[in-house]
Amino acid sequence: MILAEDYGSLLQDIGTEYFIWNVKFVPDLLSWGKKQNVDLHEPHQLMKTVPEGDTMTMVIQSEIPERMLDNVITNLSVRWSLKDNVSDPSKILNSEKKRLVFVFLKECARTTKNVCGDKLIEDAWAIEAMEKLGFFRE
Repeated sequence: MILAEDYGSLLQDIGTEYFIWNVKFVPDLLSWGKKQNVDLHEPHQLMKTVPEGDTMTMVIQSEIPERMLDNVITNLSVRWSLKDNVSDPSKILNSEKKRLVFVFLKECARTTKNVCGDKLIEDAWAIEAMEKLGFFRE
């Protein structure tokens, strides 16, 4: 089990780079979405960007089963192979921290003009953002 709140300050810092001013943790994102009448893109979604007043908030499931995070990364690998069957960005997402940051940025991409709507473009945007933020220099 991954405790996303352990990465709360990191995710908050990244969020401010992309105009996500608030980070909120909930026990179960699917239940939260149903109660709030918020449509999740996927049943295994781990984070969701929502408007709250004049700002955006990232709602994050506080405890994430490792298999759920692994499924997100496996899906990335499969989609990426459609674009490029030589490189596989899932291999550089080799830590819990990098994987959570990818999921966070992927959700940010879903609210970015000229990026949202195409999962492969969202993936590429998130990987590029991670490169710019220095996650692959570690």
